[in-house]
Amino acid sequence: MNFSVPSDLQQYIANLDKFIDDKIVPLQNKNDNNRFFDHRREHARTDWDNGGLPRQDWEDLLHESRKLADEAGFFRLSLPKQYGGRSSEDGRGSNLWMAVIREHLAAKGLGLFNDLQNEHSMVGNFPDVVMVMNYGNEQQKEELIGGRLKGKVRITFGLTEPQHGSDATHMETKGRPEKRNGVDGWVLNGFKKWQTGMHAATHCFIFARTQGKNGEIKGISCFVVPRDTPGLAADSYEW
Repeated sequence: MNFSVPSDLQQYIANLDKFIDDKIVPLQNKNDNNRFFDHRREHARTDWDNGGLPRQDWEDLLHESRKLADEAGFFRLSLPKQYGGRSSEDGRGSNLWMAVIREHLAAKGLGLFNDLQNEHSMVGNFPDVVMVMNYGNEQQKEELIGGRLKGKVRITFGLTEPQHGSDATHMETKGRPEKRNGVDGWVLNGFKKWQTGMHAATHCFIFARTQGKNGEIKGISCFVVPRDTPGLAADSYEW
């Protein structure tokens, strides 16, 4: 078995490193933005007077760096060309590429170029886009994927539960069909936690058991729930 890194991937990483040195490192060093990454980072990132939510200037900096990475053609690497990505049959943007790139960036240390604590990176990870791309209908693709890539949609991933962690086969959140005012729909009852980005979410992917028994791998559905849906509440935010 060949464990060598393909030459074109090595060149991509070299180009990525040059982009980081030329564009991202100067941005991190600008206006004391290093406060978000050194010993001051917890205070710099956290708005203590607003329930411990992320400070707006911190999130603005992350957005600015991602915009630079997107313009340079790095951010959407793993996505197909139809969504502005570079994934192709020759392996570019594959799981191998993403694994090597993400390990390379993580090994470089903490910086504006990559911060795994809040899933920020110059090479984006898009599990929500992949889900909608493979299982969503055309309306969902247009609204969620298009909106996500334009920065107008932000989606949380509602899998983890207070009593079960990420063990999705023992999910207490349940979904059942119900008709209200002549309209067919679903009622979801349950609790989730660690919904990263909930403070700014427009939509939530909520996983719920719709059939079967605890421990069965089948019978779990993912619901697209707009943030303003009645009954959806964030009980607390953990800084």
